[in-house]
Amino acid sequence: MEISGRRDVSTVPELDDYRPTLSAAERERRRLARDIHDLSGQYIVAALFRLDALERTSADGGLSRHCNDVREMLVQLSRELEKVTSGSDSTTPDGSDLITALSDLIGRWENHIGIATRFLHEAAKDFRIDDATAETLFRITQEGLTNVAKHAATASLVTIRLRQIAACLVLTIEDDGTGKGRPPMPQDRGFHRPSGIAGMRERVAELGGTLTLERTAKGTRLTVAVPTERSNVQQCERGLA
Repeated sequence: MEISGRRDVSTVPELDDYRPTLSAAERERRRLARDIHDLSGQYIVAALFRLDALERTSADGGLSRHCNDVREMLVQLSRELEKVTSGSDSTTPDGSDLITALSDLIGRWENHIGIATRFLHEAAKDFRIDDATAETLFRITQEGLTNVAKHAATASLVTIRLRQIAACLVLTIEDDGTGKGRPPMPQDRGFHRPSGIAGMRERVAELGGTLTLERTAKGTRLTVAVPTERSNVQQCERGLA
């Protein structure tokens, strides 16, 4: 599913999708990919059309700029969903590109949400990180920033810090908000995401790491610690003790 501007160009599933020799897991993956493609495409295209209608009925130049920003986000969402569902490319960085990818992610979030950010990173000269760890830290940063926007919209600053401590990589995301997000809207009913924290814990557990979420005097702090190597789990735990 590739949506460019105001058009949706859908792809026809390959005949290979229907081969009886495919494993049950692969058939299920492809079924889910088609469902995600069809469902998300329906709503993304509808949203793009509504943005067009809104622009045509308003002479407000500021509103038009906001519509363009939302349109660009929807197009980017479409592209990333296409990568995820096709399995042809990854939307997460490999280990060598993690710092650059996090900088880009944090910068885009600041521009979209309007809350100032500070990204600090430090590691040993022989710093190495595998791709699975890079993906986990990247996804947790995404989810952590999403939670700030939802639950601490009064924050004025979010500090993201990535450090190497002993045999651990430690990621902290700390805000200075009150923990109160925007007022709930009627359409929010039934759309709570308790799976967000649970999903982060599962990602970290797969690497033998730990995740803590705590209130501070100024806001909320999320801390994730993962071993630099699978064999360093106990050494990581001792280093943080």
